[in-house]
Amino acid sequence: MFQALFKIEFLRSKEATFWFIIFPILLTILLTSIFGDIEKNAKFRIGYIGENRFVKNLEDYFEVLKIEKVEEIVGKNLDAVVVFEDNFDTKLQRALFLSKTKLFKPVNVEIFYTDKEYSKVVKDILVNIFSSLNALNSDKEVKLKVIKREKSISYSQFLYASILVMNIMSVTFFGFSSQISFYKRQGLLRRINCTPYSLGKFYFVYALVSLLQIVFANIIFTLFDFFVYGVKADFLNISIYTLFGSVVFLSLGYMMASLIENPETIVVLGNILFQVFMFAGGFYFDVKNAGIIGILSKIIPSTYLVDGIRKSFGYYAYKNHFLIPLIWVVFSISFVALSNIIKRKKASSNI
Repeated sequence: MFQALFKIEFLRSKEATFWFIIFPILLTILLTSIFGDIEKNAKFRIGYIGENRFVKNLEDYFEVLKIEKVEEIVGKNLDAVVVFEDNFDTKLQRALFLSKTKLFKPVNVEIFYTDKEYSKVVKDILVNIFSSLNALNSDKEVKLKVIKREKSISYSQFLYASILVMNIMSVTFFGFSSQISFYKRQGLLRRINCTPYSLGKFYFVYALVSLLQIVFANIIFTLFDFFVYGVKADFLNISIYTLFGSVVFLSLGYMMASLIENPETIVVLGNILFQVFMFAGGFYFDVKNAGIIGILSKIIPSTYLVDGIRKSFGYYAYKNHFLIPLIWVVFSISFVALSNIIKRKKASSNI
């Protein structure tokens, strides 16, 4: 059974070769060419640490975000981070008032930036803003310290995680779930059920073949992204999320195939779910704060799988990357189990 399914899905399916291997590579080349410098079209984003009123003066020019630690400059894709010392407002007023006396003490401000070109621009703007305070008097009220942080995430790295999860969804929605439904219509599953070879074993073997498709497609794409765009993947992270993501979506696909009899309906539903999980999952852009889409992104599994892979590059927008996808697995399996129990009770009552 394994050999037969392997030949059908791998060796005889030209569609599988295109959608699971060639299409992800073409999509990456296209999107990276168009959006490789996407930050040029975005409003500058800065984070700040420390309570103060001064930061409100920056909100007209920047997207300002309060953060807890400097490391979030990469994790939240910020252009710069400003660290104010405690009681900044009070100390700044005192420094201005006592600037000509021996009691004068400068206040400290640290500016962190990354290697992105626009991060360097933001850093220069912030330096000029705080330096303008010092121009009010001959003495310096603000003592600046400018520090460069580690590299930021590139769009190639951002997109890499999306393609890996997209491969998982493609195998599930356009292969696993729809093909099981077609096998049902052809009567293949009914014939298998009349043999010593159980349907449960068939589903397990087919899921294993689908997992091999996913792994193979992700390995090919990982090699492509490494040699073409220099994306260095974290092997352990990728392995964990590929396996976990496969369990999540194959469980969902199994639920669809078990509950829906019409293959055409599964194909349509699979396309709808694929598009929703892709665009609301932040595959190509950060959608966390995008209104209704942002709310939807917090309850679908694709968001957390993609974000979990991106975390290995230092960028992440969510927490608890395993919790929501695990809930989807439990729901899918439980729903199928409950449905089978109801069907058996109805069948026994009709006897």
